[in-house]
Amino acid sequence: MCGIAGYVSPSPPSPVEWRPRLQRALDAMALRGPDDDGLHFAPRLGLAHRRLAIIDLQGGRQPFEDPASGAVIVFNGEIYNYLDLRAELQAAGHVFRTRSDTEVLLHAYLEWGPACLDRLLGMFAFAIHTPADGALFLARDRLGVKPLYWGEQQHTLCFASSVRALLALLPERPALHAAALSHYLSTIRTNMGAATLLHDVHLLEPGHWMRVDPSGKRHTVPYWAPAAPSPADKSRESLDEAAATLRHLLDDSVRRRLISDVPLGGFLSGGLDSTVIASLATRLTHRHFHAYSVGYAQNGYHEFPFVREAADAYGMRCRQIELEPRDYPDDWRFLIQQNGLPLSTPNEVPIYRLSKALRQDYTVALSGEGADEVFGGYTISYFSGHDFLRAARTPVDPAAMSDADRAILRGYGQAHLPDLAAQHLLLNAWLTPADKAAWLHPDILDLLDGDSALRAHYDDLYARHPHASPMDRIMMTHLRTNLEGLLLRVDTSSMAASVEVRVPFTDHRLVEHAFTLPDPYRLDWRTPEARSAGAHLNVLEIVQRDLLESKRVLRRAFATDVPASILNRPKMSFPVPVFDWMKDWLKPAARDIVAASPLRRALFNPAAIDAWLDGRRPLHPLKLWPIVNLCLWQSTLL
Repeated sequence: MCGIAGYVSPSPPSPVEWRPRLQRALDAMALRGPDDDGLHFAPRLGLAHRRLAIIDLQGGRQPFEDPASGAVIVFNGEIYNYLDLRAELQAAGHVFRTRSDTEVLLHAYLEWGPACLDRLLGMFAFAIHTPADGALFLARDRLGVKPLYWGEQQHTLCFASSVRALLALLPERPALHAAALSHYLSTIRTNMGAATLLHDVHLLEPGHWMRVDPSGKRHTVPYWAPAAPSPADKSRESLDEAAATLRHLLDDSVRRRLISDVPLGGFLSGGLDSTVIASLATRLTHRHFHAYSVGYAQNGYHEFPFVREAADAYGMRCRQIELEPRDYPDDWRFLIQQNGLPLSTPNEVPIYRLSKALRQDYTVALSGEGADEVFGGYTISYFSGHDFLRAARTPVDPAAMSDADRAILRGYGQAHLPDLAAQHLLLNAWLTPADKAAWLHPDILDLLDGDSALRAHYDDLYARHPHASPMDRIMMTHLRTNLEGLLLRVDTSSMAASVEVRVPFTDHRLVEHAFTLPDPYRLDWRTPEARSAGAHLNVLEIVQRDLLESKRVLRRAFATDVPASILNRPKMSFPVPVFDWMKDWLKPAARDIVAASPLRRALFNPAAIDAWLDGRRPLHPLKLWPIVNLCLWQSTLL
């Protein structure tokens, strides 16, 4: 895993001007690749690479050039089936000079063009320049494990692995993107599709490639998206058969992700997902697997007893690190500065600390992210289709409400749900439309036009699978929002500690399999009695009463491998007591950050913010979190 950057222009830019810019981009990515760096220049472009050496430590230097064609690649990621591809390419006459997956990837592109992406198993973001046609080709992996940002100014297209590195390349400082900022306040995600918080800074979306021809014309193409069959077209295999298929695919996914020329360990939370990965890794490495776990001593904010139980069950070494709360503010600021993004969730800091601890012994880690989005772990969000199917589509007369109408009213503050996009935004908002009306500047509210861009984005996501079940449509949307954001957080937090994290649950073969399964194989009522008890409840009340079983097929697949106490325990998100701290010792720092930020009067309503600063108006820490993050990001980066 590494960091990449570069630029391309229709007319030859001045090397005197661009070499220092590329060097600044390299400097901004130093922690992504502390082992080596390199530059490559051609008449119309420059490429830069920072290396974290994982495969072929001596021969894998980049930028890498093929002597026969002159093609050059910079690559961030891992191709897990590169040995299979190498053998196939050798049979076709290709000659290799190294043992690296980078060289295999370059030859795969030279042999098959963009169609090579269909053959890759891995996580990747890369750029290839081919002198024969003068084109630059950029691509990103299917699920978005590896980031790739780009921007175009003054007829020059620039790209980089981080926002901070891209800003070092762009000739002009980009303006704030009001619609994307509003999206962040609603969802705490730093991108809205390809749009980011800054104009002229775009994210190449997962499963897409882009070609820039010599004239500077861009052509962007999606090459992969998981299908969501209608309920009638779902797999007919039994739950046990589906579990056996899952187990086979995940076993192969973990086995492939153990390939490394440097030491490899893992993250262990004590939850189901990381325990499943640890069980497979321990068996496949013949018990030579060392796991790491972090938490806060504050009661309820760690899972150490379950971590110890999992480690004991597999005879696995495990180091548990107790985090110091007073380190949090400095780490928070450091991550924003390092990555050029506000934090999305508070757990990015402990992920960074976990990575730093592992980096003392290892360079690569396996992690359990992705299972919730693929196999139905977020019960409230994914089972909310139960509410949608019963809800009215237009406002309901209060005098004529049914039990179902009253359940919807209790859960959503209104008794009707016009469509799934509207329900999604009601259920998942950090700042609601009413919050924005109160806290955003009136000029910004006018510019947002009722959050029309936000609503159009989710309308589009939900329209992509019109024949799928409500659960599948919700899960597909979360795959393109929640999972993409989660993977970005893991990448930025771990790479800030120079650690490569591999995520077996994001193997695209697993994802494709999961969406062929009937909804109840992922999330269903625990018993017929639970179904009856939940008939007139909303999804929040159903989950509070523990009436659902999540990730059923995953639990069935590993029922004999995972200790029962872990297999059957409810989900616990990575716990961080930030919202408690923001009511206590962290509150003055939060006030100072907001008070010092120009956003206080440019983005937010000055009267509302002043009233909060003066103690005259309350603001719940959950809603304060994205506001403080934007202010800290603006002051740190811009």
